[in-house]
Amino acid sequence: MIKKVTDKLSEYPGIYTFLRKIIEFNFQAQRNVISRELNNPGKVLDIACGIGEFSVFFNKEGYTGVDLSEAYVKYGTNKYKKNFVVGDALNLKFEDNSFDSVLISGFFHHLKMEDVEKSLQEASRVLKENGKILLIEDSPSKSFFNKKLQSYDVGADIRSMDEYSEVLSKYFEIEKKYPLKSGFWDYSVFVLRKSI
Repeated sequence: MIKKVTDKLSEYPGIYTFLRKIIEFNFQAQRNVISRELNNPGKVLDIACGIGEFSVFFNKEGYTGVDLSEAYVKYGTNKYKKNFVVGDALNLKFEDNSFDSVLISGFFHHLKMEDVEKSLQEASRVLKENGKILLIEDSPSKSFFNKKLQSYDVGADIRSMDEYSEVLSKYFEIEKKYPLKSGFWDYSVFVLRKSI
């Protein structure tokens, strides 16, 4: 029942983001990571950007947000007045070597592993040599309460840091990785560098 309500609410960008902000204390933990790890991003692509909540960290000229949801892209464009496009992370419509940095946050747990790999291949393709990727991805919680919350999430494929390390190392150099607590939510953070 609650899962059905959550799935339905996700169709309304403003409401769904507002509820996530409550659970995750206004995304303050992610904000701190983004400002620290992508402090000189150059031209940045925000893959599966949602409403572009984190676009505020990047200047208008250097930011592009891409999301499959037309409703989320429209909402983000109206709210943040930046460059948002409707697009598929598994088949990005950008030239090779177009971006200095890529941000991916809370996306891969919506995908099967084969699609995670396709998305990583696309991210690598559009990233310049020695470009950086910041990945912030849901990870399994040890707390009973947090596990219950995660069970209501729209994305069902929450994976461990080790599982991600294995697949990420096929495409990128892992510069660092660490756990992150965002309110009642658990994440794994990876700072990745495109192998030359």
